[in-house]
Amino acid sequence: MSSNQSPKVDWLKNKNTVFNPYLNYKEDTETLFSDLKTICEENKIDLIIGSSMGGYLGFHLSNKYNIPNLLFNPSLEKNKMVKPKVEEIKNSHVLHTLVLGRNDDVVIPSHTIGFMENGDFNYRVTLEENGHRTPIELLKKHFEWIENSKK
Repeated sequence: MSSNQSPKVDWLKNKNTVFNPYLNYKEDTETLFSDLKTICEENKIDLIIGSSMGGYLGFHLSNKYNIPNLLFNPSLEKNKMVKPKVEEIKNSHVLHTLVLGRNDDVVIPSHTIGFMENGDFNYRVTLEENGHRTPIELLKKHFEWIENSKK
């Protein structure tokens, strides 16, 4: 539901090469995941970043291609939302870094934590004081944490 053009994307582009396709998960439910798989297969991807439904897609791409991720309020748990078709692969090796808003009333943090606890996943969760929208400062903070942990 968010634009793929934003100050967050601009900031990331100043740091790295960024693939930021427009994701229309409501209309492209059948093809969206395969389109994203093509990007992963044709490029060297070091980190997948996603939020909400983009976090859902990023989670499953990370599992398939063993690519670490940074996910903000990912819509992982089963709910009433119609989600794009994905390949559900269990991967206990890839690191999933989740940043959840304590005040998120769209993707409930305790549900996401429960989903991760019930799966065989390698993950790190941080709770922040935001709602469903992620302020750019949180993106910067957590992206830089990941970058610094590589050193």
